[in-house]
Amino acid sequence: MSQQNRHFFEFGPFQIDTLNRQLLRDGEVVPLKAKAVDTLLLLIQSHGDVVEKDDLMKALWPDSFVEEANLTQNIYTLRKALGEGDYIETIPRRGYRFIAPITQRDLAPQDVIIIKERTSTRVSYEEEFDPASQEIAGRAHPGPKVIDVTATTTPLQLTDVSVTVRPRRWFWPVIALVILIGLALGFAYWRLRSRVPFENVKLAKFTTTGKAVKAAISPDGKYVAYVLNDAGQQSVWVRQALTSQERQIVPPARTDIYGVTFTRDGNYLYYVSQEQNHLAMLYRVPSFGGTPDKLLEDVDSPVTFSPDGKQMAFIRFSPGVGTVVIANVDATNEKTLATTKTDDAMRIGPNGVLPPSWSPNGEIIACPVSINSVQWDQTIYGFRVKDGSTVQLTTNHWPAVGRIEWSPDGTGLLATIIESETSADQQVWFVPYPQGDARRITNDLIDYRDLSVTADARTIVTVQSEKKANLWYAPANDLDHPTELTTTSYDGLNGMSWTPDGRLVYTSQIAGEQNLWITDLHGGMPKQLTEHAGFNEQPVVSPDGRYIVFLSNRNGQEHLWRIDIDGKHPMQLTQGIGDRQPTFTADSQSVIYRSRNPSSLFRVSINGGEPVRLTERGGYDPNVSPDGKTIACGFRPAPADKNRIALLAVDGGQPKLICDWPALYGRLRWLPDGSGVTYAARQAGLGNLWIQPLDGGAARQLTHWSAAPIFSFDWSRDGKFLAYASGSITSDVVLITDTRR
Repeated sequence: MSQQNRHFFEFGPFQIDTLNRQLLRDGEVVPLKAKAVDTLLLLIQSHGDVVEKDDLMKALWPDSFVEEANLTQNIYTLRKALGEGDYIETIPRRGYRFIAPITQRDLAPQDVIIIKERTSTRVSYEEEFDPASQEIAGRAHPGPKVIDVTATTTPLQLTDVSVTVRPRRWFWPVIALVILIGLALGFAYWRLRSRVPFENVKLAKFTTTGKAVKAAISPDGKYVAYVLNDAGQQSVWVRQALTSQERQIVPPARTDIYGVTFTRDGNYLYYVSQEQNHLAMLYRVPSFGGTPDKLLEDVDSPVTFSPDGKQMAFIRFSPGVGTVVIANVDATNEKTLATTKTDDAMRIGPNGVLPPSWSPNGEIIACPVSINSVQWDQTIYGFRVKDGSTVQLTTNHWPAVGRIEWSPDGTGLLATIIESETSADQQVWFVPYPQGDARRITNDLIDYRDLSVTADARTIVTVQSEKKANLWYAPANDLDHPTELTTTSYDGLNGMSWTPDGRLVYTSQIAGEQNLWITDLHGGMPKQLTEHAGFNEQPVVSPDGRYIVFLSNRNGQEHLWRIDIDGKHPMQLTQGIGDRQPTFTADSQSVIYRSRNPSSLFRVSINGGEPVRLTERGGYDPNVSPDGKTIACGFRPAPADKNRIALLAVDGGQPKLICDWPALYGRLRWLPDGSGVTYAARQAGLGNLWIQPLDGGAARQLTHWSAAPIFSFDWSRDGKFLAYASGSITSDVVLITDTRR
């Protein structure tokens, strides 16, 4: 026990107990996590002064590398807990300040026992990868005496009692037997615990350029290969783990590389490269450099290798069909293992670029799949190599499954998974096989987008990815001098739309949620329109200004919803599979959108009801012209043809093809005068706007910002302003090490 003074800070109806680290409202405890309370205490202790973001993060996570989003979530949580009062002020680009009046009250010292909390997974971060570094030791902090009840036992002291006990002859043998049983159970428990993979992990950044988009680690853990995305071109590099020496083995090209995979012996790298509007090509290159060999065309995922290294498997997609294909490593003797169709109860996918994974015993090839039941959700199935029959590898289902890899001992799979409908960020999970509950390996606000594991199951390589953006606007007659409108770093990433009276509706990500907000150009306080209702994006405002239609998964599926312009009266408009990309007709009475099954454009009344199909097959990203007569959209004339920009009548019909579909961010938008369509090009990794004439002539560049990516944009209804969301995409390779092995 220790003697400690107990301090209370009082403000409004709240009290904060500094000793027990609790926030109280009118005497009742407000449920908050410890880090949120610590954040509040730090702000209160600097009452009236600005606390810089860096200082807060260093104080809250002294021995960890964390992203700023963790601090943003703490502030968001505190504001929700504190309610409507003005307590925490945001100082743009600097930090935060506690501004409410405070009264301090002290209580007399008292004895305190604090029980140390034990958690099942401990994660530490390092900024740079250093093979010689050791795990960071915890800092010593002054404070009350800590009794770790999980590790310490204190013998019971008996006083003022005299007892004489004569042990029987069987007493000591029984005690010895109990001790032996206890030791055996303890050893068995230790063995069981020691086999739990990645229960205690250390994370170390392997690259710091912010440009690594795919990664793989060699089976022996000595080399890491990664794809570098720079100025719109991608190249492949191999880096030695111990010395950090690296070399480029595939030169830069304007292409998308699905991933890299080491062969079982580590001598070669396989990767899939797809140029714009071309079928993807599988390549093989020596791990230490050389001329890449073209092996196979029309490969829609990275490959996985059989345990003996003689065969490979991959996924191939064609319209409405997904297939698992097996071939020799030299691309000969290709054969189909399993095929599913879009309307099957279970379909391979859910999309391309997600590779299968060959089990260590060679019997099963695991794949992420989508289940067509009450809703499309995702899980992991296996296909038996001997006959292609299916086996369910886990009973868990999630909103989205990404990259998967078998653990080398075959006891489960590693996977990147989106757990909640309210988040778009993937975490790394371990999924036991043949039974057991899946559990997280990582647990933070960062997005993990790739996965590879060493043969000894000690190290995972993954890619941490983060997008940031703020809103900007510029007069149409002076586009080269924009003004920044917001500074919260996660605004407009997934859509924006002007209202007729000159306000902006946009998406914003805060505390793991993506909601709709509305603001004006005069710096007023933005207003939140949706809250705690799934993941909301792609907003469009009706021409009459009454409604907002948007994509939401609040009921477990992606459908289009409608709300009033003030955020009230939500109503589901569509019931199809994969409904998205809405646009209004000129009279505000109908919404045109894309649906996935069947893949077509549809129109539905603003009041809901039965949708009308507008295209016989295909069509995506529709946008209605200002005069309300024409739809501009994407269209593929035939499965093996290129994607094109097309025009068709607002009532449907045969599309008129204009030009090849460009590489772009966000969505197409008509020019306010209807003379062409605009898009945010991805050329050279920049987000400048381009104009595509309707006669199919050459596109011309509209802006010359030489800016970061533009994730979304929109023209005001009167054509006087352009608003856009500009920011950055950063992604780096991270090593996750199992510290218990």
